[in-house]
Amino acid sequence: MQVIKSSGALEKFDHKKIYNTIRAAGGSKKLAGSATKEIKKKFKKNVSTEEILKFLLKYLNSEPGVSQRYNLKRAIMALGPSGFPFEKFFARVLEYYGYKTSVGNKLKGKRIIHEVDVVAEKDKKWMIECKYHNEHGTITKLHPALYTYARFLDLESYHFNSPWLVTNTRCSGDAINYAKGVGLRVTSWSFPNKESLQDLIHKKSVFPITILTSVKNEEVNKFYEANLIVAKDLLNISSRELSRRAKIDEKRIIKIIEEVREVCGK
Repeated sequence: MQVIKSSGALEKFDHKKIYNTIRAAGGSKKLAGSATKEIKKKFKKNVSTEEILKFLLKYLNSEPGVSQRYNLKRAIMALGPSGFPFEKFFARVLEYYGYKTSVGNKLKGKRIIHEVDVVAEKDKKWMIECKYHNEHGTITKLHPALYTYARFLDLESYHFNSPWLVTNTRCSGDAINYAKGVGLRVTSWSFPNKESLQDLIHKKSVFPITILTSVKNEEVNKFYEANLIVAKDLLNISSRELSRRAKIDEKRIIKIIEEVREVCGK
């Protein structure tokens, strides 16, 4: 059986990949095993990744929170259409790892003003460029790596220790090779191993608001306006206060919090 990717390319069906992704999403061995078997039974010919995803999102509902976590990539893509929510989201992820962050910084270089998406400080002072895509199959190519490093060089007076390129899709081989050569840190959807974007999110359960299937688009925007972009953060605020801040009925807030507990395992 061949799988039709969003780019139109064909690749051999890899049951281990799906099994491992379900397990990474918190699914049991039993669920991951039965899901891959069901896919093999259900789909005999070429099948699109969309069809497999649609099937799995229903099938994985048998264990609370697994379906939503499995759909993390789409939840990240739903943060847009602009890249600013992704910048705020990644900054919040870093804060869960002990970083101090600031978003949307305008810093003066030798001749021009640069917009630095995130400045993060912990063991080092990082200048972070967030490259956000909201379409499947899009690759972050060499150009963003080039201008991120050039910006880092032009902002030497701010004493950044290192530049950092973050993207929610994958980086091209050229971008990664260039980054290695100049000391540019790269975090993409599945790179580097054990410290990729999805790894950072899963390890601390720092899922975006958009992962919640019970939340409507207009409610997502209300949470954004209330400076709430991470689902887990809702657990630290009373339902009454959340209702006031986000201007959402408290009964709806209580239902949303129930799903947050399922997704975050709280």
